[in-house]
Amino acid sequence: MNTPYFLIHEDDLVQNINTFKSALSRFWDNYRIAYSVKTNSLPWLLGFLRERNIMAEVVSDEEYSMALIAGYSDNEIVFNGPIKGKEKFVRAIENGAVVNIDSKKELEWLTEGIVPRNSRVGLRVNIDISDKCSSEIDYSDEGFRFGFSYENGELEKTIHLLENKTKIKVNGLHVHCNSRTRSLDVYRAIAEKVTEIIDNYRLDLEYIDIGGGFFGGVLGKPSAMDYIPVIADVLKRVVSPHDTMLIVEPGSSIISSPVDFVTRVIDVKDTKLSRIVTTDGSRINIDPLWSKNKYFYQLRTKSSQKSAKQIICGYTCMDHDRIMRIYDEPELKIDDEIIYRKVGAYSMTFGGMFIRYYPDVYVKHGNIYTKVRSRIDTEEYVRIHSD
Repeated sequence: MNTPYFLIHEDDLVQNINTFKSALSRFWDNYRIAYSVKTNSLPWLLGFLRERNIMAEVVSDEEYSMALIAGYSDNEIVFNGPIKGKEKFVRAIENGAVVNIDSKKELEWLTEGIVPRNSRVGLRVNIDISDKCSSEIDYSDEGFRFGFSYENGELEKTIHLLENKTKIKVNGLHVHCNSRTRSLDVYRAIAEKVTEIIDNYRLDLEYIDIGGGFFGGVLGKPSAMDYIPVIADVLKRVVSPHDTMLIVEPGSSIISSPVDFVTRVIDVKDTKLSRIVTTDGSRINIDPLWSKNKYFYQLRTKSSQKSAKQIICGYTCMDHDRIMRIYDEPELKIDDEIIYRKVGAYSMTFGGMFIRYYPDVYVKHGNIYTKVRSRIDTEEYVRIHSD
């Protein structure tokens, strides 16, 4: 296999899926898992998850279409986000998808009577949990950007609008809060806010969509076996695990840990100040947001001599394409390999095709390696970017 390439370890992927299923079966028997497609939209992966009764959580018309192409039925899709198109929006509601409203535009469509009056929709709720865990969440000073605010009364107005003016039933609540820590306390705070909302508005819900953002497959971090009982213990105060469905939307916790990115050293040079190791992979491939400062990694080298410091760089002609710095490791040479572990989230389908194009993707099943995506070549690149 020619580097660079992504490698999906199927056994690890199945283990992550089964951890969620086991936790949910144990603590909340009426559940569905909806995989966050944006995290990694590799077509092979969507088909693999669909075969294991995992729903698709999508946030655009394009992702909705991709889920359909992957074999999903409409009623196996959760449709979220504020950028839904009108045609897909109507199709989703009429065909039984889980649709969580997240914009005023969608409310306008519903008041126009474009769907039957007995339709059911969920609402994305904007909640403030900064009083419980302000140091753990993003944007605690500005608030989250998605959903209808519970604290300022927008949520209540929206519920009244739908049920009184359109006769459309609000059958679910969707909450998702980004956090820096992904701690159990964050999910406890989210669940407590949901119970408060249900109590205050006396809601009779078919489902609660608790969102995603979980850890998964990382030693020493919480797993679904930790998250789900924390969430369940709180929600059971107001709803029944048998009557109300719990939806979770894992993304990274499913696909991040099973994926490696394998790269090769193509040049080594010493400058006045540093030892520069250039590889055929890039930060674009594994950190397109340029936010990481460390990786799980392995070096494949026969070198026994140690180097005090080496700067591992990518293939791009950008000086800041510096993936990581390693210290007191074997002195790398041309054709040595660097394998980055746990890089399946926001990587192989997220970064752009810059200078070099998307690399191969393989799946490892036992001792068998199967290519599930071929490297994009120049002809394909031209076709994609031409009218």
